[in-house]
Amino acid sequence: MKEFLFILVVLAFLLGGGYKFYFLRLPERNIPLEENVFVSPANGKVVNIIHWDKEQLAIEKDKNKALEVFTGDVGERGALVSISMNLHNVHYQRAPIASTLISKKHEEGKFLNAVSNPRATWENEHNVLLFKTENGLRYKVIQIAGMMARRIEDFLETGQKVKTGEVIGLIKLGSQVSIVLPEEVEILVKEGDVVIDGESVIGKWQTKAF
Repeated sequence: MKEFLFILVVLAFLLGGGYKFYFLRLPERNIPLEENVFVSPANGKVVNIIHWDKEQLAIEKDKNKALEVFTGDVGERGALVSISMNLHNVHYQRAPIASTLISKKHEEGKFLNAVSNPRATWENEHNVLLFKTENGLRYKVIQIAGMMARRIEDFLETGQKVKTGEVIGLIKLGSQVSIVLPEEVEILVKEGDVVIDGESVIGKWQTKAF
């Protein structure tokens, strides 16, 4: 009996240590130095890229209600890039570009499988972070909960400034992160690409004055 209890204690210790040192690992990243690039906010696979237009969303309001909410306050047109994170990916999120947090809002929702169910992007519990760059561009990072990842954390306060690649949040276990970018940003990834948080370039803005 004592030996069995000892084995259970050892297993619990190993599992706890594995969770801390593997699932909560935070490796160093080679953050790009260019000021006009947006790096990936998450480590994972690009599973969806949606190009949106505010006028079209207004016409198809019922059909695209969730997309309209997600893209609000960003611009007239742009793109939403969704990144799926599995259990093996790094679970921390990073700031895509130097900017200031304008607002944040946590929304209750479902806990669908965020890795394989496309409805999870719109229906799952999520946290919306709205940022503004020094050049006036607005963009959003959306942390989306999953079937197992039911704890979303951001480490920011409204009005806080962040640097490109700075750690801004955490979603424990597999889930999804979306980034909403305005039309001034050229999307440089495609569906199926594997991206590294704080390192892979998602897009680049071309206009230098707003």
